[in-house]
Amino acid sequence: MSDALVDPDGEEPGVFEDVPVLDESMLPEVVAELSGQMHRLDDHVAAHDEHLRALHESFEALENSLTEKVNLARPNRWAWEFLTREQATQLWAETRWFADYLIRRYPLPSEVSIPPCWYRHSVAVDELSDVYAAWREAYCSGDRPSTAMTAWRDRWLWPMLHRLASYADWRECKERRRHVDPTARQQSTDDEFADFVTADVETRPEKTPMVLPWPTKRGKPRAHAADSAP
Repeated sequence: MSDALVDPDGEEPGVFEDVPVLDESMLPEVVAELSGQMHRLDDHVAAHDEHLRALHESFEALENSLTEKVNLARPNRWAWEFLTREQATQLWAETRWFADYLIRRYPLPSEVSIPPCWYRHSVAVDELSDVYAAWREAYCSGDRPSTAMTAWRDRWLWPMLHRLASYADWRECKERRRHVDPTARQQSTDDEFADFVTADVETRPEKTPMVLPWPTKRGKPRAHAADSAP
């Protein structure tokens, strides 16, 4: 009887690949290496988690921004008529800073200068806060060179100052060096408004008319009812 080892499945000796035998003395080193690899994997997973979290926050911020831009039913923080006490307090502070900044930064001739009582003139308040919003857009949107700064002065600042000179009704304030209530007074919409609107609405169709004077998606203008009559 042969002493050769026979594989239980009937394979001849030498068919199996040599399997290395682990030296017990190397076991601590192998375990330490595996532990180090596990720690490195944990670090990679943590880094990926942080990256994914940052991406999620960025997409969420973008979504909120886009939602705000398309939500035309919600007044923004610059609409004085709809501000809360907290919002109004904040915008008053910012607008006052901006008005003082303009007065200090741009020494203007008297005909277009801003008097100290500007805040008592609602036209000036709206104009100044709106131009301040445009200033924020031009000067608080990154450090890259941009023509927005020059456009802000050319398109918004100088025209605003001339509009205020014409419409803010503060000429007497400047002459007397104190606030003078404007003499011009406009009355609110009269009581006939409701009847006028009712009469106008009654003349309109319940549904949008399908006869339009401009080309439709097919590229051909639709004929008017009068034009298509035999």
